Amino acid sequence: MATNFYFFDTEGNDDESYNKALHFAEKLIKASNGLRRIIYLVPSKNSTGWLDRLYGVQTVKKMFNGVNLSGATVKIETIRTYTNSYNDPSDVVICCGLNSEEIFKVQDYRHVDTIIAIPWQKENTDSWIKTAKAKKINEDLSIDKEFISTAYPEPTEIVKKAFKELTSAINTSTGINHPSDNARAKTYVRALHKYEPELNCDIVCSYLINELGWKVSHSDDIRKLIDTLNNGKYFKGGEKTGLQIHYKRWKNEADD
Repeated sequence: MATNFYFFDTEGNDDESYNKALHFAEKLIKASNGLRRIIYLVPSKNSTGWLDRLYGVQTVKKMFNGVNLSGATVKIETIRTYTNSYNDPSDVVICCGLNSEEIFKVQDYRHVDTIIAIPWQKENTDSWIKTAKAKKINEDLSIDKEFISTAYPEPTEIVKKAFKELTSAINTSTGINHPSDNARAKTYVRALHKYEPELNCDIVCSYLINELGWKVSHSDDIRKLIDTLNNGKYFKGGEKTGLQIHYKRWKNEADD
C-alpha cells in the first residue's frame, strides 16, 4: 500500500515532466533496496503520446513488456492491466494524466510504494493531492519544502465521533462489505446527513484514510453513500427512524 506521494505542478502536454518523473523515480530506487520497478501508468494503450515523443514509438512498444532504462526496470501499464498483488511494496508508479479516482485505486495496491502524479488537468487531480497530502517536486527534482498542500480540513467533532464509533464496530479489513456493517454505515451516514449542517464526502474520506486508517477503496464506499444523499437520492438498507438518538449520543460525547 503506497505511503509516499508526489506530484508535478503542471498540466497538459508537458513532456519534460514525464522525463523528470523518470529521473526522480530512478533516484528513489537508487536510495532504497526495496524498490525495483518504475511503472508508467496510462489511461489506455493509445495514451502514450508523451512517452512516444520522449523515447520513440518502437521503444515505447517494448516498454509494455518492460525494458531497462538507466539501470531500472521500466514498464508501461494501463488502468485495466495494472492490478493488485501480494508482493511487498516495490513499485514506483508514475500516473500519467490520471484523475483522482484512478490514482486512489492504485494507492491501495499492496506492491505500490510510491506514487508520482502528473496531472492532465489540475482540477481532476486536486482531490487526490489534498487527501494524500502529496509533496510537490521542483524543476531540479528537489522537494518543495515550502509548498504545503491545501489539505482538507478535519470534520466536526460530531462527525469524528460517529466514524470513530463505526470504525471500532466494523471489520476494517473488509470495510462495510458485511451486511451488518453495511447497514450500520448507512444508518450513521443518514443520521449525519439529516442533522449536520453539511456532510462533505472529501473531508470525511480524508479523515477516514489519514486518521482512522481506512483503505481508499473502503472509504470510497462511504463516499458513495454521502454523494447519494447529497444529490437528493436514496439508498436501501440501514435504519430510517431513531436517527436522532445516534446523533445526540455523538453530540454528547463531543461536548464532554
